[in-house]
This record gives sequence, C-alpha cells and structure tokens, in this order.
Amino acid sequence: MNKKAHPLPRITLITPSFNQADYLEETINSVLDQRYPNLQYGVIDGGSTDGSAEIIERYRGRLDFVVIEKDNGQTEAINKGLALADGEIVGWLCSDDTLLPGALEKIGGHFAMNPQDDWVAGGCQVIDPSGDVTDSVYPCGDFTLPGVLLRGEERPFNLPQPGVFWRRSLHDLLGLLDESLHYCMDFEFWLRLIESGRRPTLLDTALATYRLHESSKSCAAPIGFTREHIRVEGGYARSLPLAQRLEVQRRLGYMHRACVIHASQGRLWPAVMRRPWWLLSQQIRHAIRHSDRRAA
Repeated sequence: MNKKAHPLPRITLITPSFNQADYLEETINSVLDQRYPNLQYGVIDGGSTDGSAEIIERYRGRLDFVVIEKDNGQTEAINKGLALADGEIVGWLCSDDTLLPGALEKIGGHFAMNPQDDWVAGGCQVIDPSGDVTDSVYPCGDFTLPGVLLRGEERPFNLPQPGVFWRRSLHDLLGLLDESLHYCMDFEFWLRLIESGRRPTLLDTALATYRLHESSKSCAAPIGFTREHIRVEGGYARSLPLAQRLEVQRRLGYMHRACVIHASQGRLWPAVMRRPWWLLSQQIRHAIRHSDRRAA
C-alpha cells in the first residue's frame, strides 16, 4: 500500500508469542479488524509447540511479516519485529492481549494532528481469561526520572504497555529493548525515554486490553518482575542527587528483602545470619516472628 496515499501515519505493530494458542487468534483478529489503512503487522513466534504455528499460518496472507523460530524470550522477539518495522509509529501487543475497536485510528489520528508528539500512552482494560473486564488502568505519574523512581502510594506511576506507541525515530536514536531483561523491558525503555528528556502525551481513552491469567508473567512470576525492577531502578538511581538516591535505595532494599523472604519459604534464618544487620529491619523481624509461629 502506498504510504503517501493516506494522511494517517504508517503504524507497525508487533505481536510476540510463545505457546499462547488459547488467545493468539483473538489477538490477531483484534488488530486486523481495526482496518487501519496504513498498517504493518507481524507475529514473531518463539517456536511454539501448542498449535500456535498453525494459527499463524492461517493468517500469513494477511500479515506483513512472520517469524517462527526459537529465540531467547519475549524481548528478543519484540526486537526482531522492531528491526523489521517500516512504520513511522510503532508498538507491540502481546499474544494474550487485544486492541479495542478503533484504537489504531485514534493513535494514527493523534500523531497526524500532533507532529510534535513522539510518545503517546492510552489506557487499558484489564480482563480475565474469559475476556470479562475486571478493571481499567490509565497512564499516570510524574514523568521525570525522580518522579518515577520515587513513586509510591501518594506518587503513583503507571504506563500500561499495550496502550503505548512511539515514533520509530526514538528507538533508532536510543536503541532497542534491553534483551537481558525478560519482565520489565518496557519499564526500562520508558525510563530511557524519560532520562532523555521525553515525556509521553497521555490519552484519556482505553486503547487495549491486558489479560491476566495463571500463565501470564504478571501472575506466574511476580518475583521475576521485582528482581529486574531492583536491578533497573538501582542503575538509573545513580544519576539522582544523593538524598533522592538514598530514598530510592531504601525502597529497593525493602523490595530485595521481600524477595528473600518469599524465596526462603519460612526458613529465613540462614539469610539473616549472612546479613545480621537485617535484624534492624521491622520487615525482617515481622517475617521471622511469622515463620516462627508457623513452625510452632
């Protein structure tokens, strides 16, 4: 399709997938049913063994690119798609999420009318395995590096990934996703954009759904997210002033101890003996008392 024939910008959307046959077809249809006139859409599958390949083959003629091969996880799959992108605007949609009707028209229209914007975020509906809506999440926060790293209950930060789109020129300039990360690669990329001085434009409209189910990363591996957040946020905190850096480190220390408590499965004393100063932590003392009561 001639890209110059339409005022709407070309959008590249990537679906990374691995063993998500239960939801993959719904995801693909949610994109194709947009009928966006200037779309490049492709699926990157990491060598699924659950019938996903057969689903992808049924749609191959309507997809702009397909890659089915073993990879090192979701982040590498997304980067493969980004490397194939020829759209001015890019984003990704995981194979258990969906776009809401009209989402791409809203995104394309916004970028067409706001050439000064290079990063846009809309809301998401949270759905259960059956597709029923259980919650809605909208982007919010102080989009500065201290604002994100010092977030908390009184200073929330949220950028629901399925609703985020950016100009391809950003990752051409700042690099692709960090493939050493498997859980919070999107969060690290947002931090990279923020550190470079860019702020997202927030749209008060839901663009996608985010599905929670027992095999989704958010449900199946929350500790994986926490560990990567500790690593990523600790790295970015080094550029903050000392007082703010210490405040971030206190929060990350709490998160690290929570990981150790979770991994200890009630046998916390060996970890504490290696770090006796942890006995000064109310969090650790509470965990010890709780594990002692369970043992009794």
